[in-house]
Amino acid sequence: MMLLVPDFSWRELALLALFLLLLYRYTSLTLAIALMALGLLALALLPADLWPSLLSLGTIGVGLGVLAHHCQQRQATLRRQARRPRSYTRPHDEFRT
Repeated sequence: MMLLVPDFSWRELALLALFLLLLYRYTSLTLAIALMALGLLALALLPADLWPSLLSLGTIGVGLGVLAHHCQQRQATLRRQARRPRSYTRPHDEFRT
């Protein structure tokens, strides 16, 4: 039995690098698109009698995606607030005349 040697072309490596770059920059969006593509591929390849059981998995995936997006947005908000904290005393306050 011969071992399979992965034979990557430059196009496949470029697509993999692009996917990894998008995954790094836009994590939740890239994961959501990848999960949708995998779901569509699964629907195309699997027999039709398995489709109703996949709906619950899709719902779980959507819920996890929304949770990941919420956590990522919260982290970005906390980072933004840490860079620029609120100032409660302003030099031009309305009540000081």
